[in-house]
Amino acid sequence: MEDNMRIFRMIFLFFAGVLQITNAAVPDLDERFLEIHKQGKWLIEFYAPWCGHCKKLEPIFNKVHNTLRNTDVKVAKIDATRFSSVSSQFEVRGFPTIKFFDGDKIHNFRGERTANDILEFVNKAKGPSVRRISSVGKFNEIRSEHSDGVFYMYVGEDDPSNDLFSKYSSIASEQVSLAYFYSGPKKALPEDMQKDLAVLPTVLVFKDRTVYQYEAPKSVASMSSVKGWINGERYPAFPLVTGSNINEVADTGKFLVIFVINLNDPDTKTLNQRIKDVGNYLARNERDKYHSYFQFLWMDEPGTVNNIMLAFISMPYVMVLDPTVHLYYIPETPIEDLDATSLGNFLKNVKDGKVQAQGGTGFFQRVKRLFYDILVTVIEVWQSSRWLFLIMFGIPTAVISVVCYSLCCMDTIEDEVHSDDEDSDEEYRAYVKGQGNSKQVEDKEKRDIPVSGHEKAE
Repeated sequence: MEDNMRIFRMIFLFFAGVLQITNAAVPDLDERFLEIHKQGKWLIEFYAPWCGHCKKLEPIFNKVHNTLRNTDVKVAKIDATRFSSVSSQFEVRGFPTIKFFDGDKIHNFRGERTANDILEFVNKAKGPSVRRISSVGKFNEIRSEHSDGVFYMYVGEDDPSNDLFSKYSSIASEQVSLAYFYSGPKKALPEDMQKDLAVLPTVLVFKDRTVYQYEAPKSVASMSSVKGWINGERYPAFPLVTGSNINEVADTGKFLVIFVINLNDPDTKTLNQRIKDVGNYLARNERDKYHSYFQFLWMDEPGTVNNIMLAFISMPYVMVLDPTVHLYYIPETPIEDLDATSLGNFLKNVKDGKVQAQGGTGFFQRVKRLFYDILVTVIEVWQSSRWLFLIMFGIPTAVISVVCYSLCCMDTIEDEVHSDDEDSDEEYRAYVKGQGNSKQVEDKEKRDIPVSGHEKAE
């Protein structure tokens, strides 16, 4: 019996230890990180103890930490409010901020705050910046791995003296955390693809189950044209985007055609699906017309567009955003009547500058944003907690109302006091005057009283 109990305790302690190791918390660092941040690879979260988004990220970042525990990437976090010298050194502007450190290179995470997206970011950022493909089997494996994403491939010999490969490698090193970059010989591609490659070396992009080839303007592959092409092809034709990563999409330098779609509302699901199909058709089937100037995307929540327009929209909704100048354009066609033809004409007019822009960063727009942010804050507090809303807004409003009411209804006693003072003065003057008259009468009576000694003398 005792032996069984001893074995049970050993098993219990073993699994307790495994569980503790598995769920180990992310270690906290201090200002000494400034001295060691170039030593190895680091994934660091800069947080603030009071930040609600940081608290929401905590279990997710713990999961990332446990996943990367046995790799060469060290995961940690830093209290940016306590160690402000560290956060200012690395230009931390908001919370939470996630950065990947690899020697002198620092990459910022700007994607969706999920464990999968963070791990994908780490896998890209740790490199190598250009990954080698040596066979058709390896190519098929990579293409299957990125079937729903985007990846680039330089086709040719990895010759550093080759001008196109040099430019490609430089861009890959700069954007290693944003996309996957590969290189390989022509024989690493399937035979049907090899037939379409008339000019080598070249750069291909694989996305939307299709392959597109870089074409140098006037047969001259300049750094700006290669980089512009890579940025323009970074996303699928019609991706689902959230408020967390829309800024990344904005880096393409194109107009963003945003479709706000709600497929969960049974009353408007048919209309929402039809509008989404319009966007998908233009993005994929009319690529030659719009791809150079427009990036199509769709969102399933209105918050981001509300924040852009400083308004509250109903779904479905379509707008065009110029992120470089913070201007947006709204189709005049009612959403119920919008189709591929009317939206296509609208996009052409936007490109030609024939549509009146709205928004911007002017004074009145900044004032409008101030009031909008206040209103949104009040609504969010109300939706999150009625008691918190009462404490923050209800009680102060009630106190101010009572004070104002008291001030307005207070009796004005200043005049009454003034009257009393005047009455008192008048009474005092009458009393003094009376006393003076009494004295005069008394003096006169004294003069009129006969003196007996005097009469006898007379």
